[in-house]
Amino acid sequence: MAGIAFPDLFKEGALAGIAIGQPFIENAVGNATQTNFEAFYNLPVSDNIRITPLIQVITNPANQEDNGTIFTGTLRTVFSF
Repeated sequence: MAGIAFPDLFKEGALAGIAIGQPFIENAVGNATQTNFEAFYNLPVSDNIRITPLIQVITNPANQEDNGTIFTGTLRTVFSF
């Protein structure tokens, strides 16, 4: 997996990042290669709250081109006390 991060993007203390990778799924390789793409933005709302939206796109799941592309989204909120 390879990626790049962008600290303090748009706001001090924020962190954005993008990554791409090809995980090892199984010994038998199918007719395609699974590729995972990910992008996130970690936004500090206050000293105690951070919100991180995350988007993932997985192409050729399980190394099969007949499997449809998977899109996922996550919204993570962290409260620190």
